[in-house]
Amino acid sequence: MLKINQLSVKEKSGRSLLEQVSIEIPSGTIVGLTGHSGSGKTTLLRSIFGMLHTDCKTEAGEIYMDDTDLLRLSPREHRGLCGKKIGFIPQNPITAFDSRLKIGYQIQETFQKQLKLTKSNAIALAKDKLDLVNLKEKQRVLNAYPLELSGGMLQRVAAAILLGMSPDYILADEPTAALDEENRNLLLDVLQTQMQDKGILFVSHDVDALQRLCNNVYVLGAGKVIEQGNMDQLLMKPQTDWMKQFASLSKKESRGEWEWRKLQYKM
Repeated sequence: MLKINQLSVKEKSGRSLLEQVSIEIPSGTIVGLTGHSGSGKTTLLRSIFGMLHTDCKTEAGEIYMDDTDLLRLSPREHRGLCGKKIGFIPQNPITAFDSRLKIGYQIQETFQKQLKLTKSNAIALAKDKLDLVNLKEKQRVLNAYPLELSGGMLQRVAAAILLGMSPDYILADEPTAALDEENRNLLLDVLQTQMQDKGILFVSHDVDALQRLCNNVYVLGAGKVIEQGNMDQLLMKPQTDWMKQFASLSKKESRGEWEWRKLQYKM
């Protein structure tokens, strides 16, 4: 289990970013996280990865990955877990790749270094996982530079790398935000069917995806967990102004039109 327990984070100026946040992501479950812009979602992800900005500090709390308290690890020890124990699906997949290197080389190097595979075995694994995410023109993808692929294709390449690495826990940061409907549905299917044994924190404003994937959803507001429960329950009986606004808009607008970053709704 990935367990965040009473986590509080502040800027050195004293401004609170997270206040006693507790979230549990058991193995084999997808847990949702949503909230307005500036609610603390990015700070929480950075805390789990050990990548807080230098002007921030953890005031209290624990982050346990199974039996390991991540907050007690050195930066080097923390980095050693990335890819092996914990993986990441970014909102903008281009940021995950070096634009100067071909996709094939980057996947191959990752698999060789992290999984201790030979070059031929790393390439074979790459092709197998690309096939699983419906990238059938495998050789074209492997020979391409990142900027030669669409955002949807890069998102699927990122998912293929995670499938190959098979970390125990995955943090997905708005993974459907930049995708068209076809690629969105494909990525959700990958998360739901091919990563079903992982513990996944799914950060999103995509209500349909939160309903489809998550039995439990946490809502952040001003650095605190302000609501928690099944997405259907949260929409039917919202307890806070933000969720009431969310529920109201979700009834009127299509998925792509009411992403919260466009609403600029403030708590």
